[in-house]
This record gives sequence, structure tokens and C-alpha cells, in this order.
Amino acid sequence: MVHSGEQAAPTLHDLPEAGAEPDHSDGSAAYQFLGTRWNLQIISALLDGYTRFTEIALLLNLNSRTLAERLKHLELEGIAVRRGHNQIPVRVEYELTAKGQALREVVSEIRKWALQADGQTAMEVIGETNGGRYAEHDILRIR
Repeated sequence: MVHSGEQAAPTLHDLPEAGAEPDHSDGSAAYQFLGTRWNLQIISALLDGYTRFTEIALLLNLNSRTLAERLKHLELEGIAVRRGHNQIPVRVEYELTAKGQALREVVSEIRKWALQADGQTAMEVIGETNGGRYAEHDILRIR
């Protein structure tokens, strides 16, 4: 029994039909994408000019497998593009597409918010999440 002011739990009839396109008009797909672990950090690194796979891995203190997985996902989403160079040793670089570059303002606003939310302390805490790598390389600097 539902009391006044309470909402009933959704039933199977309330759920979208199998195969139906989800409604993302509320931005939920973008929130999920941006909230996926490492996406924003990798995008931020690319915006700051870090392009080589090994540079990004060192900067974020991220293992190669995880970084390769996340970069592949960014490629599939049309955010980043991979460029391989035929040389020895093999050199792989990544760059943001126009869709990825469009996130510059989003990243900038997050950086501003971090500073305003708690001043330098917020920036230090964010930087320390991966052994201080962000702070060392100024990855969260506002441009």
C-alpha cells in the first residue's frame, strides 16, 4: 500500500520495452560517459597537450591495460583518435577530435569549481588521488 506523498516502485509495465531506444534527453548518457572512471582525466591530459600513450600512463599513474581500454572507449565515442607512427620503437599518439575539443569548457568549469569549492585544498586532494601526479604536472590548472 502506498501512503500519500510516497511514490510506488516502478513495475515491469513502467520499464521501456526490450529493444526500445532509451530517452537521454535529460543528459543521462553524457553524465554516465563523463562519470566513467578515467574519462575526464584522460580528456584533460589530451587537452593539456599530452599525446603519447606512455606520457598519459605516467601522468595519470595508470596501468597500460586500463589506459588502452579507456582510450579505445574514447575512440568508439568519437572523442579521441589514435595515430600510429611506423618507426622503431613504435610511437602511438592520441588527439582529441572536434567532439573531444568541445569538452574544453566542461573541463575548465570543473577546474574552476574545484578551486572555488575548497580553494587550494580541493586541488591538492584531487591531485593526490594518483600519487600527486596531477599536481606535479599541473593537469588541473585553469587555462
